[in-house]
Amino acid sequence: MNSFKEDGYVIVHDLDIPTSVKVEALAQTAAGLRQDKHGNKWILNAPFNPCKLDGAFDVPELREIARHPRLLEKAREILGETELDTYISKFFPMIPGKGFSVDWHQDNFYIRGDSRRMVSCDVFINGCNPERGGLRLIPGSHRKNMVHDKRDGFFSWINLNTNDYEIINLNIDKPFAIFFDINLVHGCFTNSSNEYRPSIAWEYKHRGYLPPTHNGHQSQDIHEIR
Repeated sequence: MNSFKEDGYVIVHDLDIPTSVKVEALAQTAAGLRQDKHGNKWILNAPFNPCKLDGAFDVPELREIARHPRLLEKAREILGETELDTYISKFFPMIPGKGFSVDWHQDNFYIRGDSRRMVSCDVFINGCNPERGGLRLIPGSHRKNMVHDKRDGFFSWINLNTNDYEIINLNIDKPFAIFFDINLVHGCFTNSSNEYRPSIAWEYKHRGYLPPTHNGHQSQDIHEIR
């Protein structure tokens, strides 16, 4: 817990989550979406380049991942609470050659929540590295005042000089999860490889706690963890 409080994140390695046929099917389906025929809460970067599927836990196979014993154990340890819900679930297909997500940002810019009551969790189904759209983060940035000063449509991000910060680029070739403070600054590389880089992201929160949430996020996307 000391490293989480200091750095703002902790990684759960060697996660025994199989590469699901359902996940791969979702990723491939996403690659065929058009801007004018997207449906099902897909958010697109551009035609045939989906960013994410909001409300991913409507898919039972994805929702079950949040019940993984190791993930629940870590979430309960971080939040000091046993009764938890999941909140605002997303599936990122990161399609080959051009998949991307929002640049440097804090989840809490969109959630406006209490970091003592909720924590972000991302699961990378096949691992990640910079070439395959990997996650990058700035340790300790959850304790700094950062300003989201750039905006492009749905997304807002932080325009920062990377030379001013220590940056961790994750390079892990097996399934893993990362928990991070909702105020931690992070982002992803563009997927320049010829492989999908699927991931699932959500927040664990104290049961009954509902943060303000704004900017079109699906605040009704809540599932109890039993």
